[in-house]
Amino acid sequence: MNYFISQFGHPRGKTGKFLSKIMNISNKKMYKANMSKIKKGMKVLEIGFGNGKQLQMIKKTYPNAILYGVDISKDMYCIAEQRLENNAKLYIADAESLPFDDDSFDAVITTDTFYFWNEPEKVLSEIKRTLKSRGIFVNTFNTMYASSVGKARKGDGIYQECTLIETARRLDLKLIGRKKIGLCKRLNIFRKGDNDG
Repeated sequence: MNYFISQFGHPRGKTGKFLSKIMNISNKKMYKANMSKIKKGMKVLEIGFGNGKQLQMIKKTYPNAILYGVDISKDMYCIAEQRLENNAKLYIADAESLPFDDDSFDAVITTDTFYFWNEPEKVLSEIKRTLKSRGIFVNTFNTMYASSVGKARKGDGIYQECTLIETARRLDLKLIGRKKIGLCKRLNIFRKGDNDG
């Protein structure tokens, strides 16, 4: 995989720190779209929190939100921990094995990460497991970026939005909303059903 693309998926060192700042600028519309789906007092998990910018924005807008985050990058964890000053519980963890109990969150959000998941079905299963009944999963992404990552990782089909939606549907995560956010940015919202467990 291309070095820079791999840095977006697992930021580390000086390059990772620099690219995380670029991602904050590029992802601003997506952060706002994610935040529009959050309500006061929700318990929220962000998968791939990077340098913590989105969690910081959520805390500022919704001071009563209970925030958690997982990221695979130790470097990003250290930066986010300083930025968030105990306003979120952060973990270094892979989304394929989330360190949380069943039915923990009202919402799980992620921005520009799903094309880096090695085992997408496992990640979606973990999201479903940790969501409360009627909880939502909000996925925002850049279609151009998804295409570049897909070309760099031959043989992986999850990089297409339709494949993600089909996998979620198979796992009984119901698509309840889709929206364009600008020219090549997208938002998908899924809901866990009442009888899931």
